[in-house]
Amino acid sequence: MSELRQGDRIGGRYVLIERLGLGGMGEVWLAELQGAGAFRRRVVIKMLAPERRGDARIAGMLADEARVVGLLHHPGIVAATDYIESEIYGPIFVLEFVDGCSLRSALKFARRRKELMPEALAAHIGAQVARALHAAHTACGRDGKPLHLVHRDISPDNVLLSRSGGVYLGDFGVARARGTAEVQDPAAGAKGKLGYIAPEQARGDPVGPPADVFSLGRVVAEAADVRCRHALRKVLDKATAAEARQRFQTAAELGAALVRVCPTPPDPEGALSQWLHRVAPEALDHRRTTPDAAPAVRTEAPLAGVPLASASLERGGAASQALFAELAPPRRRALKIAAALGALLALSLPAAWIVEASRSAHASRRQAGFHATGGELRVFSRPAGAEVYVDGALRGSTPLTVELAAGQHAVRVGNPRLSRWREADVRMYAGSSGRLDFDLTQ
Repeated sequence: MSELRQGDRIGGRYVLIERLGLGGMGEVWLAELQGAGAFRRRVVIKMLAPERRGDARIAGMLADEARVVGLLHHPGIVAATDYIESEIYGPIFVLEFVDGCSLRSALKFARRRKELMPEALAAHIGAQVARALHAAHTACGRDGKPLHLVHRDISPDNVLLSRSGGVYLGDFGVARARGTAEVQDPAAGAKGKLGYIAPEQARGDPVGPPADVFSLGRVVAEAADVRCRHALRKVLDKATAAEARQRFQTAAELGAALVRVCPTPPDPEGALSQWLHRVAPEALDHRRTTPDAAPAVRTEAPLAGVPLASASLERGGAASQALFAELAPPRRRALKIAAALGALLALSLPAAWIVEASRSAHASRRQAGFHATGGELRVFSRPAGAEVYVDGALRGSTPLTVELAAGQHAVRVGNPRLSRWREADVRMYAGSSGRLDFDLTQ
């Protein structure tokens, strides 16, 4: 199998610029469409990995994705622009290029600076994705009949943010829709990313739009400020209810609820763009390569693209930077531990927690804008091995020790296959430590 290289021309008019990702099933390239005259346009190309060329099943999955995305028309969905079947390279799927980064990258770089996304922006992103999702859920095929599409992979990796503040939903690689090969395969297992998929999706049960609503609720919860208001938390609690019938039944309902509790800023695109440039400039500072440029080692965050289901584009990262780079490090005197013990028991929530507050009796003055350090939380369960979610984000499995920022946190522990979940609200203080014990045996 011939290996693709920078500068190769495929499909007659696409010149490869840089490989963005390579997985066991496919590879993704940034390319340039070269039309007549001086017309040039950057695109993203998805194709099979060299060792997978000739694999009819994988080729069928990519063909399914191209067919489905080609039927979707919404400004918030990464658009399909071309599909080619090459005798040499197999199926080639061409998509719109979003000049920006994934929500995952933006949050990663922001948190290195101890910055949190304002809840108004998190809700705005959620509402925009919800509108795109609703368009996908209600889309019809060329015959005018509903596609019954479910994305099944809503995660921060597949929410793309442009440098100008646009919000896009991408990667329909594991979407389920009428006519896709998987619908005709009863043995197909569950798809999606652990930590975002709904309980029924994890069990391998049939899924509908409420499964995507659950995943989007998790994404918004991960992006929102941990100190977000009760109104937003209540909306996210409903979106991520364990039972599908207790959630918003459509993505449009979730989008409307987010806008209702967090009114959209006067200029949401401008506000989001400004936030991205301020707290995550590394995610936007891409190396501007050309088809004729020599290959270079990437040190920046990857370009926003659309990965194959098994390919991860979140590779590499910016050179590590010191936290609070704009601030002088605070001087601390010796810490004295003053213990404060508390216990919480609830019949409907068999969890007991103890928080030990250890605060500085003589903390030195902090520089303006300095964020207080958080605390340490230890989480245990019976039986062990349960998934632990903090503010909607998967942090690992029990027994687990996590560092949390000072403030209120929602902790959810459980086993999706057993449909047993327990929840607790915990307030962490600077320098504190705490413990949660959950009984999942009944």
